[in-house]
Amino acid sequence: MQVKKSEIAKLFNKLKLEVRTTSHHYGWLIVDGKKILRVHCSHGKGDIPARVADKVRGQLRLSRNEFKELIECPLSLEDYLMVLRSKGLIE
Repeated sequence: MQVKKSEIAKLFNKLKLEVRTTSHHYGWLIVDGKKILRVHCSHGKGDIPARVADKVRGQLRLSRNEFKELIECPLSLEDYLMVLRSKGLIE
């Protein structure tokens, strides 16, 4: 699934990732003071290729359908955290 850079930026904001920007964008999901996961995305030009979007999806520990819902907005931050809890990634 190819996504636009703006969608990835919105995703970083939506999930309230703690962001560090160098030659790449790095975001950390922090829950209750603990770093849960890290998301990495290169700056690059143009849209995000499908293979890179799949890597971002994998870093977020989401299925293709869950990732699509996250980008299209039906999946909120609270819903995302419930998905991670159901997968045993956070308590």
